[in-house]
Amino acid sequence: MMTNLLYLTTVIVTALSCNQPASSDFSNHKQETAASGGKVEDLPHAGNPGNLLILADAEMILGEPAHLSDSSTSASGEALFYHCAYTANSKDGKSGKTGVVYFLFEIYNDVAPAQKKYTTIMKANEDHGISVMELGDESYFHTDSVNFYFIMVRKNNKVFNMKVNKITSFTSIQQFKLVAKKITDAL
Repeated sequence: MMTNLLYLTTVIVTALSCNQPASSDFSNHKQETAASGGKVEDLPHAGNPGNLLILADAEMILGEPAHLSDSSTSASGEALFYHCAYTANSKDGKSGKTGVVYFLFEIYNDVAPAQKKYTTIMKANEDHGISVMELGDESYFHTDSVNFYFIMVRKNNKVFNMKVNKITSFTSIQQFKLVAKKITDAL
């Protein structure tokens, strides 16, 4: 029961947490984190996290034209968060679905909370069939082969989740995995 709750919470947070206005200045959130007691000076910055998953990548994954439908940044004393979503421009005639790629990127003050976050989510999904991958320090792939693809990667104190929700006849699992590698290599 608890495992299912953690799994459901992760899916919901990844899918729905992108409903705040976009902010292009990630450094402001670093300042907010410092003000709340976080050790911002210890956060290696991966540039603008909005450049980690770009429209061209999302379109390769979805296999069709798309648009940025949501993005936000936020901070806590422990981490900085960037969320975004790209939605296909039209419904797939074969599947009747509209594909969406969700992306959540987190930078923690230290490695330990990043490891804890990764382990908690991975353990929650373990009984639902995961495949360990060789990206970053630890990573896995998860799918039900009908509705979604999900990848979670931890590299040092950074964690990202990428999820395709609503697999269509155009969605490319190969591009999904290639984009995850590209993002990991950029961290």
